[in-house]
Amino acid sequence: PDTTPDEPVVTEFPFYDVAASAWYYDAVKYVYDKGLMDGVAEGSFAPNGTLTRAMVWTILARASGVDTDGGASWYAKAQEWAAAKGVSDGENPDAAITREEFVTMLWRLAGEPVYTADLSRVPDAGSISAWAQQAMCWAWATGLVEGDETGAVSPAASASRAAAATLIMRYLEA
Repeated sequence: PDTTPDEPVVTEFPFYDVAASAWYYDAVKYVYDKGLMDGVAEGSFAPNGTLTRAMVWTILARASGVDTDGGASWYAKAQEWAAAKGVSDGENPDAAITREEFVTMLWRLAGEPVYTADLSRVPDAGSISAWAQQAMCWAWATGLVEGDETGAVSPAASASRAAAATLIMRYLEA
């Protein structure tokens, strides 16, 4: 019998715009290796690029084991799934997603766990929308969201693709 151990599958890391030294490298490699996020063009991940609502539905659907291929649009099956699961209303697929919207979708996917978190160290806590308060408390308490060097969570800022990869990795590894 063949006693040669199976070689591990090594996926070629295809993105020229993600340096091994970048803070998001491990997260991008993680989501790529798991088939959760692809590039935006041949060889390009666009880490600072816009993350749309449709991209988030697709990432979350894939992370939940949903086959997202073959719909009327590249995101149609993910859109249907997100709306059916109550993760999103399925509206505005091409809109840039804010950090608090992304965290809220993740929180809904997690079953809307109730957390209390002391956000007094978060300088911009007052700018978190009322509808996102519970989700941001959960994300802060569980370490999904850590804030920038000043502690700010920038809830209304657009989430980048690098930030999305990082949040997804933290969520799935938690």
